[in-house]
Amino acid sequence: MLTNYNTHRPGARQSSGGNAWTIRLWEMGIYGGQELPLDPCLTWNMVLIILLEGEASMERNEQVTRMAKGTACFCPPNSTFGIRAVSGANVSIAVFQFSVFQTGDSSDHALCEGVPAGIFPEGMIGLASAEDRVHHWAFSIYQNSRHHKLLKQWRAQVDFQEMLYEILETSGQSFNNQDKTRILEKTRIYMEEHYGEDLTTEQLAGIAELSPKYFAEVFKKTYGSGVMEFLTQIRMNKAKQLMLGTDRLLREVAHQVGYRDEFYFSRKFKKEFGLSPSAYMKTHKNKLAVYGSSSILGYLIPLEVTPYAAPLHPKWSRYYHQSLAPIVPVHLSAYRQNHNKEENLQKLGASQTDLILCATGVEPREKERLKEIAPIYEMKEDVIGWEAQLRELAELLGRMEEADRWLEGYNRKRADVCRKLRNEQDMSLNSRMLPLRFHRNELCLNQGPGINEVLFGILGFMPSSLMDNNAHTNPFTTSHLVDCDADHLWLLIRQDTETLEYWKTLQSSPEWIGLPAVRAGRVHVLSSYPWREYSPVAILQMLEEVEDIISVNNP
Repeated sequence: MLTNYNTHRPGARQSSGGNAWTIRLWEMGIYGGQELPLDPCLTWNMVLIILLEGEASMERNEQVTRMAKGTACFCPPNSTFGIRAVSGANVSIAVFQFSVFQTGDSSDHALCEGVPAGIFPEGMIGLASAEDRVHHWAFSIYQNSRHHKLLKQWRAQVDFQEMLYEILETSGQSFNNQDKTRILEKTRIYMEEHYGEDLTTEQLAGIAELSPKYFAEVFKKTYGSGVMEFLTQIRMNKAKQLMLGTDRLLREVAHQVGYRDEFYFSRKFKKEFGLSPSAYMKTHKNKLAVYGSSSILGYLIPLEVTPYAAPLHPKWSRYYHQSLAPIVPVHLSAYRQNHNKEENLQKLGASQTDLILCATGVEPREKERLKEIAPIYEMKEDVIGWEAQLRELAELLGRMEEADRWLEGYNRKRADVCRKLRNEQDMSLNSRMLPLRFHRNELCLNQGPGINEVLFGILGFMPSSLMDNNAHTNPFTTSHLVDCDADHLWLLIRQDTETLEYWKTLQSSPEWIGLPAVRAGRVHVLSSYPWREYSPVAILQMLEEVEDIISVNNP
């Protein structure tokens, strides 16, 4: 990426302004049908998302909102977004990745990347009268950006800047009348910050400047639950946070989360979670921290243990973020598996934890820092296997009863999936399997411990002969697959624009279409989670996904 492109030349006319800026479109894609959902991905540049058709659910950072046709939103660099079609909706969505370059007051007229403050609005934008023009621009930009003529590619850049100007101009004119989503987000944030106060639907509707009836309707449509149900969930999750690793009185917890009657709070808590607040506090009295890999959480969930601190991120640990983010008090960075080590160590030091669970392979100096904070337990599932690791951890934490109960359920599921396989002609145990992963324009074997254990260990499938020759075919091209004996292909496709474009092109190629597994409809596209993880929860979810595949093939 260009980050300091010097445009100075002798005799160049100086800019009349000190902060002139320009736009560079890097990538653009239009997605729909089987290309959705788009799993949460991390943005490196500014991203503009436009919903061209249908209705979708937008997951941005830690928020989920609805997008309707004719709306758009901007995502800043280093944020995450994911998109899912609303059930039954025919969705088409355009995603633009671009950078903003500014000139300063220096004499060399250097262009430096940087987003001007206040230019790009937050939240959803209604396109109003510009909707038809934006729709036309999107498809024109898509076609021209892929044209072999440089002049057409330049036209795509010009059209994108014109479209961007129109969107920004429209958003400035129509905000007060059309951006209901931003108003709802304002009330949601208010509920997150004032959950301990006496809040009513009427009061929240007043903040949104909507009638109580209409506010309740659009709130439920946007967030999937009623106003008071949503508030109750916030309060219960906050109560869990307060009760972790503390000796607070039940009355204090109830009052802090907005309940004056501790007995009423206890009934609500038990109805929500299946056990009383006092029982929850008794079983969560120790402050446990997870450091390093978020896959360790896949061992704590079966043991019904909630950590006090853990690495959570809406992309890098999506499943655990959705499950635990509202109730884990201290969120450590999960960016690229403990990329921000110093920040995480400082947070752990301040949290006063009793025990730290860390991933295998922590650096010696890092390990010494952890030991200064609290005793550590280093995971070793790669040596002893996930089941033995689960039992060892359960014994350490006094959770053998929970471990046995979870393993009983797991073994029932395992036996059930194996039984269904025996009755499925299209996926017999003699079938040969080939797990692949796609990255950019490369095909590689996907031989992670989790997928190998599920396909070839637990379910007993036969590996493709191509896996025996991976030394000279990894990475490889589709020509290597032509004479491959794989009956089923299991595909893990990286969710970046370049890889998705390659995947789209590959699907229309004669070589790919001619593969026996493709012609027979035996291609299974997998998600990054759980298929790249090795933990009890991930293994169970892999089995459940295989069961779903069997059910689709044999309704």
